Amino acid sequence: MLLPQASQCEILIVDDDEECLDEYAEMIEALGYPCQKTTSPGHALRMIADNPRIGIVLADFRMPLMDGVTMLEELSARFAALRPIVAIIITGDGSLDLAVQAMRSNAIDFLTKPVGRSALAASLRRAATRWTQLVGQFNLAKMLGRGGLAASLTPIPAAANREVRDPTAEELQVFVRSIIKSRQSRSAFLDTSLFADPAWDILLELASAGLKDKAVPPSSVCAATQVPFTTALRYVRQLVAAGLVRRWQDPKDKRRTLLALESATLEAITQYLSSMWRSHGVPVG
Repeated sequence: MLLPQASQCEILIVDDDEECLDEYAEMIEALGYPCQKTTSPGHALRMIADNPRIGIVLADFRMPLMDGVTMLEELSARFAALRPIVAIIITGDGSLDLAVQAMRSNAIDFLTKPVGRSALAASLRRAATRWTQLVGQFNLAKMLGRGGLAASLTPIPAAANREVRDPTAEELQVFVRSIIKSRQSRSAFLDTSLFADPAWDILLELASAGLKDKAVPPSSVCAATQVPFTTALRYVRQLVAAGLVRRWQDPKDKRRTLLALESATLEAITQYLSSMWRSHGVPVG
């Protein structure tokens, strides 16, 4: 199952001071973010485990039993392999040492009390942007069918007597089109429903366009999937929601929309395809 994009994630506020808790919740909701709150770090960890939509955690540093930094360390230990969690630390002590400690515990930001609306809004924008990037990478790794992004991009050993080098942009474009053509040609011999993978077909089609720095309309992408148009559109929506693909209105024609891979997605797929290309190598002599 793919993770949601940043606009669909919830913010969890953790502070043992109920007055501060209510104040932060009011500001966050006024900014248009869905949020939950708790005074207990232990309860917060259980809430995160039970609710996959919680993606941003706003935690006070000084709390009894478990401080904010310790809670961040627990978040990393429990959830790093399962889903991205972006954390922001709030404290009344704005010392440099404390800021460094928070950043070492993977906090994306460090806010000093009293927290103003503008500072909180800017911090949440940074957190949402980072969440989108992490979710896109996480979802792409899952779609590549490997244990993680790094593993999915491990170069494949080249065949004997072949030179190993990176492909040129033109060679990679030809390679991607050959993969797409090969996948489409299967329909002449087998029932496509046996091996349909619309999400990967869409990503390949958008990667081909992205290598040429082009965007394409949904109709072109859907045509490459060999599944019903409505089914293909559903996969497009899922990829957009997962943060892998972006969609916007064509500025030259307001009646249609355009699609392109998010930059992190295009980079990862390019590395993955380059690794596949290197496995074939270049004949020497």
